[in-house]
Amino acid sequence: MNHKELHDFYCQKTNEVQELKELRDFVEQNAFGFGERSFYWMWKLIVDKMPKHFSFLEIGVFRGQTLALIQMLAKLADKECDIYGITPLDTTDGHWESDYKADIKLIHEKFNLKHPIIIKGLSTDENIIDLISERKFDIVYIDGGHSYEVAKSDILNYAPLATNTLVIDDCCNDLDIPFGMFAGIQSVTDAVRDTIKQPHSYNVVHNKVWEINENPII
Repeated sequence: MNHKELHDFYCQKTNEVQELKELRDFVEQNAFGFGERSFYWMWKLIVDKMPKHFSFLEIGVFRGQTLALIQMLAKLADKECDIYGITPLDTTDGHWESDYKADIKLIHEKFNLKHPIIIKGLSTDENIIDLISERKFDIVYIDGGHSYEVAKSDILNYAPLATNTLVIDDCCNDLDIPFGMFAGIQSVTDAVRDTIKQPHSYNVVHNKVWEINENPII
């Protein structure tokens, strides 16, 4: 499949699962997140490959869409997931004013999902880096600050913590994404190019996915 065909197919598959469709509809109708509807099916395929009990770390949470989705997918697959998010809970990186802590709580409670563990602060804070680097995660998702410097810092500090799957958002400007589809942000794409040694395994629109092998990711 080409990029457009894959996107359309993943959107269709997402809409065929009532719980996923309802979550994405809520997100779109209430501005609770960005990204593509097709990402939901991408994440389902990733979660389906996880062990019975797995761990997930997101850098850059916004209003909690992806954390809620991973918890929902784990629940649908009868799996347990320890879910962590690092986020400043404020307008950093140009987001609008909101009570982000309340937003994250709302989306999880609305869909009867277990609350994630939120680590409040910037992903570049040394204290947070020191704290989180003490452990590993089955999945790491990087979607934090979009400047070259912050994106590179996030990759260097958090990508090595992934033991199974690494996903980075907004980094596909170097791929032949069709006109009219969002390919990503050039500064993030550049940061990925300058830091990650392994070629990505596949992409869905502007998300790149790495299935971790024995070679170092950085």
